[in-house]
Amino acid sequence: MSRRNWGLPTKDGPLRQARDSKPVLTLSVTMVFGIIATAFAAMSFSMARGGAPGFFQGWTGGGAIIAAGFGAWVYIFISMPRFAAKFTGGDGFSVLLWFYARATLAICLCFAGAHVLLANGPASLAAMAFCVAGGAAAAAAFQTVMTFVPVEAAGD
Repeated sequence: MSRRNWGLPTKDGPLRQARDSKPVLTLSVTMVFGIIATAFAAMSFSMARGGAPGFFQGWTGGGAIIAAGFGAWVYIFISMPRFAAKFTGGDGFSVLLWFYARATLAICLCFAGAHVLLANGPASLAAMAFCVAGGAAAAAAFQTVMTFVPVEAAGD
């Protein structure tokens, strides 16, 4: 059975140090970030549905899936170096907290940009932007769950 953990690197690094030295704070901050990300994912997809009625039907539904997938993969691409133990400077917890703050700000800005498009642009383009924001937020929420998955497989 594979011992790979997609949320954490297997080698020591600041994220593991944060989890080991401040487990309650690390879990709490990760949980709050996960809740925020989940809320933004739900709001984004709801706004996409409400802003462009019928957007998730037919061919545009495929576009919504592609946009959400794009947002998720952009988030993964941007966040992976942080979770591959390539932190620089500071203790593990402060670096983790700073990463979550920047990720939350980026998701908020993407969501706000979609709102601007909804007010000033075509509804279908705004719905696509909401799907991108929702996909990124969903990936962020999933990442917080994976952060605390044990490396050892059950039964090892």
